[in-house]
Amino acid sequence: MPLTIDVIQELDGLSGLADEWNRLASRFKTPLLRHEWFTSCAEAFCPPGKLSIMVGREEGEIVVIAPLVSNPSFGVRRLEILGTAVLGELSGFLYKDDRSLADLMNVILASRRPLLFRGLLSDSPEIRCLKEVRHSRLSYGESAEFASPWVPVSTSWEKFYPTISSSWRSTLRRAQRRAEEIGPVQYEFVTPTPETLGQYLPEMFRVESAGWKSRTGTALQASAVLSRFFHGYATSAARLGMLQFAFLRIGGKPVAAQFLIVYGGRLWVLKVGYDEAYSRCSPGILLMHRVVQYAFEQSFEAFEFLGANEPWTGIWKPELHRHEMYRRYPLSPLPIVGHGLEASNAVLARIRTIMKKERDGTPWRLLVKKAASRFRRRRVGVLP
Repeated sequence: MPLTIDVIQELDGLSGLADEWNRLASRFKTPLLRHEWFTSCAEAFCPPGKLSIMVGREEGEIVVIAPLVSNPSFGVRRLEILGTAVLGELSGFLYKDDRSLADLMNVILASRRPLLFRGLLSDSPEIRCLKEVRHSRLSYGESAEFASPWVPVSTSWEKFYPTISSSWRSTLRRAQRRAEEIGPVQYEFVTPTPETLGQYLPEMFRVESAGWKSRTGTALQASAVLSRFFHGYATSAARLGMLQFAFLRIGGKPVAAQFLIVYGGRLWVLKVGYDEAYSRCSPGILLMHRVVQYAFEQSFEAFEFLGANEPWTGIWKPELHRHEMYRRYPLSPLPIVGHGLEASNAVLARIRTIMKKERDGTPWRLLVKKAASRFRRRRVGVLP
């Protein structure tokens, strides 16, 4: 039976697909592919008419979904996975089987539309299809590798804790003592309902904005689109019982907070923040340590840090999800020039962000070096 494809370009067309969408998403066991995630992304990030969600059906049954959006960048209008340009999290397509995915990917690649797909797992069927499908005309392509950490929960906390290095265990104990010198320390885990969400979400926002994220404009309170997304997604997740908040309070005041999702037997961290006024006791690290412990105590399958792999996550000796940003453009001057301008702008933006985060007068040369180190080795070339 041939695949028939509908393209959804307006939010109204997305709202009626929730049940079928989530039935297809259930096989992937990640909240980042569910209908409420992409609906919140569309409402927050996507102007009217920019959606380009491809829904493939066989005999009336939805068998594959490409949750795409048409985004302009430096004169090039390209297809991207919805939400990844802003949130930078793992993502992907939804499909019943590899054949359904390959059929839709052939349609996408045959259109010769510029593509920029972020957050695909390096060993995923999506990446395999993108690299295997060949077309007669040349394309300009690039893939860049990244990693996000996760901790498998395969034993008890009592057995896992000694595997953390003695120096880090000592550092954590010292930070805990410093926190206790300020005031009574309390770790709190909350599962809000839609009715109680208004009590806890503003606390999360306030804590998250009390640090460098406010200076860089990435704090939830400083970004209208991020605020809109997390309000919308928190409401949907609370309604489904998936949402949790974790707080570290000192003297009753929240000084670190995390936005968590419970799904697929795993605990997922979507947002973290801490109050820089308490940085001497490392509240963000203390809370993360307690949340990792909580994942073991609750017997989750794994703890998902999400985001980029940072040196401090090595405390808990995580494994890594390898994922890629895949770019494929028609081999013509405008896309190549646009890519060059975009890459230059990304480096400058990274330098500006680091300058706002660093408050100790770091020399310019070191800032540039630090920014450059964040860009992984890229493979660029002409693709068949």
